[in-house]
Amino acid sequence: MNYYERPTPLQEQANLEAMQHFAEHLKQFKANCEDVHNLERNLAVTAKEAIQSPGRVIQTDNGVEWQHGVELMKGISLCHRCTASGSEFAVVECLPFKTGEMKDVLNRGYNAQEVLQMFARDQRQVLRLWKGDVTAQVSEHVSEKYPRQDMSVVVESFEIKLARAISQTYVHAQSQSQSRGVRI
Repeated sequence: MNYYERPTPLQEQANLEAMQHFAEHLKQFKANCEDVHNLERNLAVTAKEAIQSPGRVIQTDNGVEWQHGVELMKGISLCHRCTASGSEFAVVECLPFKTGEMKDVLNRGYNAQEVLQMFARDQRQVLRLWKGDVTAQVSEHVSEKYPRQDMSVVVESFEIKLARAISQTYVHAQSQSQSRGVRI
């Protein structure tokens, strides 16, 4: 199908049905994009808040104790601890399970901003993988629901929506970081 051709009524129907079927996926995806955007936009402030925060003690699964600094996303926090080498920072994920809470260090380092930047970069990669997964699910769904019909335009529209959500997050964060330090 040519990009500029109008979708057929059946493709329009399939797109509407797929949007409804995958509405929760899209909502969660966009919320995660916004979380990454907010983290990137407020990186320096978040790093400073974590340093100043005397939060509760969290013991990770490997037995290391960290002081909770700032919650970055649901179940994910920037924590810190004092070591012989100075203050160390870590992004810690806490996942509640019936058998107990899993507390895992996602990344760590001695510079809070670098740890946050690494985490944001990793989250953008997760979003790209998630985009591929959702797109594959949409493709499978419309193929089953509309066999022997060309529904590539429906799949492409989902892929574009998800890619825009990621790129808007990334482009806005890049423009924010590039504009810092520019004085007029």
